[in-house]
Amino acid sequence: MKLPETKIRSLKTRPGQRILVTGDIHGHPGYLEKLLEMAGFCKDDLLVILGDILEKGPDSLGALRKVMALCEGGNAVCLVGNVDAWRLHIIYHLQEETAEDLWNYVVSCRGWWGTSFYQELAAECGYALICKEDVLAAKEAILAHFEKEFDFLASLPTVLETEDYIFVHGGLKEKLPNENAGCSVFELTKYDAFAEKTPHRFDKWVVVGHWPVALYGYQIQQYNPLRNAEKRILSIDGGCGVKSEGQLNLVILQDGEVSFVSYDDLPKVIAKESQTASENPLFISWSTRKVEVLKKGEELSLVRHLHSGRVLEVPTSLLYGDGECMDYSDYVLPVEEGETLSMVQKTAHGCIVKKDGVVGWYLGEYEELPS
Repeated sequence: MKLPETKIRSLKTRPGQRILVTGDIHGHPGYLEKLLEMAGFCKDDLLVILGDILEKGPDSLGALRKVMALCEGGNAVCLVGNVDAWRLHIIYHLQEETAEDLWNYVVSCRGWWGTSFYQELAAECGYALICKEDVLAAKEAILAHFEKEFDFLASLPTVLETEDYIFVHGGLKEKLPNENAGCSVFELTKYDAFAEKTPHRFDKWVVVGHWPVALYGYQIQQYNPLRNAEKRILSIDGGCGVKSEGQLNLVILQDGEVSFVSYDDLPKVIAKESQTASENPLFISWSTRKVEVLKKGEELSLVRHLHSGRVLEVPTSLLYGDGECMDYSDYVLPVEEGETLSMVQKTAHGCIVKKDGVVGWYLGEYEELPS
């Protein structure tokens, strides 16, 4: 079994050719298929997938095989993501001393997403993972049965450069692509908050995934691709699989123009009333999740957000651990009667919805659309 190594690849594109870019599919092959259909993906396009094919979704193995089929078509390139690389490392190094850690991970994934990549691999080989001993017992069968899939993941490039763009899962440590040849795979795939932390302004636009774009916000919770013009970075991770209200984004690059389509499977409703946007909203993200609970209620709780010092009500269902809050915004969205909204959560106070990639409150009446 091979392990990923840092590989930097160059690729020439044709004048006027569309480059379609997605990533962080996280076990949602149906989302990918839907986006390619929405974008009208064809043989004349180049599809770039920024990695993190696996985990946090219902069908990691299906997503991997879908990506492999696309790459076999000749006009798609997939890069390695930190999750993809780390799964290979865990399986390669699996032994008696580490079996319990993998077993605990499998169990936790069942609670969050219903399954995990290793559980899917084991199931196809006829193993039901009931205890930690089963994890190790399935290893040899998994290595033999999935040699093609593992070789594909290990072969994936880390950085892809075209005439106008640089693509990488996490980010570049050095300014020029080839200067990153000495970096490890994980340095380039797990570069948290790249657009904030990098000191460079790049000569070409660098297109990245990995870090959900919502984590760059402090007022508005939004999941659409985010441009940093000062540093020339385009971040496209819409939080698919990672955030319950997230989405899979696909960016379309052509002749210097940038557009995108996105998809989620949240239920849809039609607004029956209009409302105006609230002022000075607050977004509690994973990066600023610490709160002090002042008064806990059945549906809403009063908290003090430690990062901002603001006091506000949050849905009690979003509180967890020792004073932590899942992603939440008190923003009241601007909504016009007749607009379609994605339903995130219903409360007696109103509904948390998503409109055009932005999450916030809708306080009016609505009509549910058929699934």
